[in-house]
Amino acid sequence: MTLSTFSLKRIHAPVKNYALIVVVLVASYIFSRLTAPLLGTSAEQGQMSLLIAFFEIGIVCIGGFLVFELAKPTVIPSFVLAIFIGMIERESLSPIIQNTSILTILTTLGASFILFGGGLDTPFARFKKLVGPILSIAFVGTLITAALFSIIFTASAEWFQLSISVGAIVLLGAALSSTDPAAIIPSLKSLVFPNPRIKDIAISESAINDVVGAVLTGVFLTILTTQNVIPASIADMYGHLLNPETAIDVLYELLVGCAVGFFGFVILHFWSKWKARLGESGDADAALFLAIPVLCFLVATVLHGSGFLAVFIAGLLFQLEQHVSHVEHYFVHTIEGLMKPLIFLLLGASVDVHALMQVMVPGIVMGILFMFVIRPIAVFLSLSVFMRGKHALSVRELLFLSFVRETGVIPAVLIIGMGVSGIQGIETASLIGLWVILLTLIVEPPLTPLVARILKVAHNMPAYKKQDFTGPTAILCSRGRSFLERTDAVIEWLDLHGMTRMQVLHCPEGKFNDTELKRIRAEADTLFAAINKTRLKEHKNPIQFSFLEREGLLESNIESLVQNEQISIIFVGTKMLDYRLEDVKNLRVPFVFLS
Repeated sequence: MTLSTFSLKRIHAPVKNYALIVVVLVASYIFSRLTAPLLGTSAEQGQMSLLIAFFEIGIVCIGGFLVFELAKPTVIPSFVLAIFIGMIERESLSPIIQNTSILTILTTLGASFILFGGGLDTPFARFKKLVGPILSIAFVGTLITAALFSIIFTASAEWFQLSISVGAIVLLGAALSSTDPAAIIPSLKSLVFPNPRIKDIAISESAINDVVGAVLTGVFLTILTTQNVIPASIADMYGHLLNPETAIDVLYELLVGCAVGFFGFVILHFWSKWKARLGESGDADAALFLAIPVLCFLVATVLHGSGFLAVFIAGLLFQLEQHVSHVEHYFVHTIEGLMKPLIFLLLGASVDVHALMQVMVPGIVMGILFMFVIRPIAVFLSLSVFMRGKHALSVRELLFLSFVRETGVIPAVLIIGMGVSGIQGIETASLIGLWVILLTLIVEPPLTPLVARILKVAHNMPAYKKQDFTGPTAILCSRGRSFLERTDAVIEWLDLHGMTRMQVLHCPEGKFNDTELKRIRAEADTLFAAINKTRLKEHKNPIQFSFLEREGLLESNIESLVQNEQISIIFVGTKMLDYRLEDVKNLRVPFVFLS
């Protein structure tokens, strides 16, 4: 293949990917039109009802597979594609959309699993180090976002002559106030942060504010629907939060949620220890793992606590260890392949496309104001106190946090729940909310690397230089000097498998100065030379060593390095368990954990 032919293929490959998306969207439209008459037939009882249920399950499962595979090679987030397919398949998904009970059950179940996964995604050790900024932006920032959105949307609704009640406006502000770690994390993976704290804050608080947004929306929804309150203004509605009775109810809800979540963690903890003693995994382990978020939500709700908070706390406190990591593989596939596509497909199917286009202008205006006015104000107001002292957050870091604020899964669930509340103007408010979600998912992820470079808080991970050797290679990863003690174990493995190539991937993550780094490199050279000298005396083939020092986080560098097909195995310390094991599994290279 010539260089010009290769270049042309690279140019045309994205075009083919987008063309395939168009083909699938057209096919989905045709499929929806053809199946609509069948769904219109009587399905109240008998075999037809069963067939329609299986039909709906098939659409959701196939839709989840398609959106993931089609979006992967493009800049279009899978969530956005799922919403579009849901809009097109509106008539095919009508049996779910028109059944309020089923719709509520599916979205609540999906949200429970997603929040449980959000807790698992948050390394507790990192969370503790930055607990002040994280909780401030997650709680104070979420409240500011919700209130400010409601105030601005009230003025916009009057300007655009939209008939929306104050209650619907407040609900929408609360629902959109949280961010989505599932949208934020992928946009940060290709970046190297000299100070990774800003990345840790963005990811950790996005998981927590999902819970805060859900609790806030639930409180407002309860006030509006069960207490029959008709607020006269935004201030009037938020004034109910200061009511002693409401404040006590909210505090009780949070305490019960935390207590039930801790109980769920205790169950998982003892299960993990029991499995460690047995020294074997069980085929039914995933059943217990999936049952915990369901039970936590159930018990907390029965006790009038926050079910969403309970499932998040259970996931946050529990740390998956290697001997039980197999359950996370199943759990993540359930979330990514079923629950998240389900929610966005249903969100899209809940929308009347014609009505959506009628509010396009106010929707886009609110989306722009949300991203570039409301979010930055909330970030600066909630984190300004941390611009001095031990954290000393810079203006550039706060500006970056203001931009990395995608709105996604949990707001989508809350908007679907709002849609069945019957509050005046909630349908129009939901359409505006969908525009905001779409814009944050379309605009922010692709521009995150550019914004990071402009603000000088991060830069793109540099490409790996061509290696000095080719062929099957074992990689030993290290953040400090641990590779000096672990090299013998790797060499033993190399000898067992007839390999002679080993590379040390050293990522100090800003823990050493230049003098110490130079000393570590010298220690590595001395060690490698001594090993080969001994091997030659024992008539063994010398090891082809390579020492690769990289900036940025170790796990991010591993992801880039394993693109080399010659990598056969990776050796890491057990501290890699601080990071999500599913990400390690997805690298498609065997991992060996060294103590």
